[in-house]
Amino acid sequence: MPLDKPPYKGYFILYFEKLLQSFFKGARLPKRTAIIGTAGHIDHGKTSLVKALTGMDTDRLIEEKRRGLTIDLGFAHMDITHNGEKRRAAIVDVPGHERFIRNMLAGVTGIDFVLFVVAADDGVMPQTREHLDIVRLLGVRDGIIVITKCDLVTGERVEEVRKDVSALVRGTALEDAPLIAVSTVTGDGMEALKSLISARVVKTEGSASGPFFRLPVDRSFAIKGFGTVVTGTVASGSIKKGDEALSFPSGASVKVRGIQSMHIDADAASRGERAALNISGLNHKEMERGALLCSASLKPFIDRAKESLVVDCAFEFLGDTKSKVPLKDRSIVKVHHLTDETLAVIRLTAASDRKAFGRLVLKKPLLMLRGDRFIIRDPSRNSTVGGGTVVFPYLDPTLAPKIRKLAPCGPTDNDALSALMGERVAIESGTASLMLNLSREGLREAFGGGYEEVGDFVIDKGRAGGLKKRVVEAVSAHHAARPMETGLSEDALFSVLKKETGLPARTARLFLKGLCEGLVCSKALKRDASALALLNHTPGSSGKDAETEREILALFRTPFSPPHKEDLDKLKSRKDEIARVLSFLVKNGSIVRLKEGSYLSGDDLKTAREKLTSHISSKGPIKAADFRDILGCGRKLAIEILEYFDKERFTLRQGDLRVLRK
Repeated sequence: MPLDKPPYKGYFILYFEKLLQSFFKGARLPKRTAIIGTAGHIDHGKTSLVKALTGMDTDRLIEEKRRGLTIDLGFAHMDITHNGEKRRAAIVDVPGHERFIRNMLAGVTGIDFVLFVVAADDGVMPQTREHLDIVRLLGVRDGIIVITKCDLVTGERVEEVRKDVSALVRGTALEDAPLIAVSTVTGDGMEALKSLISARVVKTEGSASGPFFRLPVDRSFAIKGFGTVVTGTVASGSIKKGDEALSFPSGASVKVRGIQSMHIDADAASRGERAALNISGLNHKEMERGALLCSASLKPFIDRAKESLVVDCAFEFLGDTKSKVPLKDRSIVKVHHLTDETLAVIRLTAASDRKAFGRLVLKKPLLMLRGDRFIIRDPSRNSTVGGGTVVFPYLDPTLAPKIRKLAPCGPTDNDALSALMGERVAIESGTASLMLNLSREGLREAFGGGYEEVGDFVIDKGRAGGLKKRVVEAVSAHHAARPMETGLSEDALFSVLKKETGLPARTARLFLKGLCEGLVCSKALKRDASALALLNHTPGSSGKDAETEREILALFRTPFSPPHKEDLDKLKSRKDEIARVLSFLVKNGSIVRLKEGSYLSGDDLKTAREKLTSHISSKGPIKAADFRDILGCGRKLAIEILEYFDKERFTLRQGDLRVLRK
């Protein structure tokens, strides 16, 4: 069995947790708990320290027991009381050996503060330095420095190590961290350490959560009678019992049947909490370390799981000189993010003072969101060379600008939105929300004075104003060219403006539809079926069309003596003009098309309807010949009118007779 695969029989105790829940009935975790991580060189007493603090041995693997060496992550918890306030804090014990740095990285992500351990006999060692770098690069800003094994050395040696450690952490977030010397054998310093931990746990406040739930899995197993259980530290968002979630990268849907946090039942789990989720829908072997459970709203990322993901980042590198960047452009690096890792190609721009802005092209997708921190290691040297913060994960490669055009964006969400928009006219709101790691409300707050939401798109206000003006101008121009038409169709508008949007055809159509809806809602335009028109527009003919209209209507002046096709062909106007005006007159009801090539004036049709109704009401069903005599027209026209009424379901034919439909 590989060393990084835990034997599931080691989890037998979890089976009995359900039996123990009766003792916890009514117990609920505080609203906010702390996650404490250990860090330090191999064999510096991290696991012994955790056991002395909690009474729990986090080395659960047979191989760990045999070798006396922490190989995989270990988890424990401790109950503390500080100034009358009770908390339960989780402790993640990580391996110190360089061979198991992957496991260490999986555990240290998401911690609130660190117990930075240095043994008094060894002092500062290689992994002491590397773990300090990793903790700093992952953004851990608080901790306690613990000098262990003080029972093995003299007081002078403890002071020497104290000075070495103080020099090591100078200029880091742990520079002002309390430093305490302890012995897990004699108990010296342990009560003082517990007091320091208690004070920090109580004051710990959760960092910004983000709207999207993600639980990076660090363990998965099955419990008989309950099914699959996955554990991890919630990286962002929250989830409730009964919620649906998706697995990444498979995309499989699961249901959360139960939640525990540090062995206590919970109704929900939020960012920064250790959680065990009992899920249905997946076998535990399908959710090994590196997988995630996430919100269904993150499905667009999952849909790209078979493609390379492009991520823009702000990088920070390790090095002895301020100007040194230890990697060349296009280097292959290993990226560690949450509990997963992958190889990637790194592209660098504007590198200076060990910092750079650039891009990662990941070999396999990681569910990286804006603001996430990660570690970069050089696979050829097997060493940590830096880390970084995600600026943009690109859902669509077409959204990523050329590498030479990359430029760092400012710290605010509005700065990020401006950088994301770039020269783009618009971007879909859902895409912007995911790429900026913002809820829709948060996205709207990021608009500031420069952006607005148009339908399902975010657009620069200046550009939105210009496009709205162009839409109104296009509608106005259409009225001038085709005054008889009700307005400009959306299809025609799309043909006119699609190039001006700079968007792909399908996206441009959706965007313009939203833009038009906004203009209708603001009363700048009105909608007539699928056509858009100015508010004061009334369809009618003008200019030469007006003359053609008068010529056509003149042919219908004699009641029930409509013109034939030959009569229309003799008019002065061109055939296309006649057809256009005739179509307009049919639409406004001045003329009625009885059938192809046969027309009647609207007034004559109204008269025919009234006479037909009167006759049938007083004398009963009517024959075509009688109807001809009533109208004083030819038999052919009378039959065409009756057939029109049949088609309109005004009359019903019964043999040679017509009756009114009920």
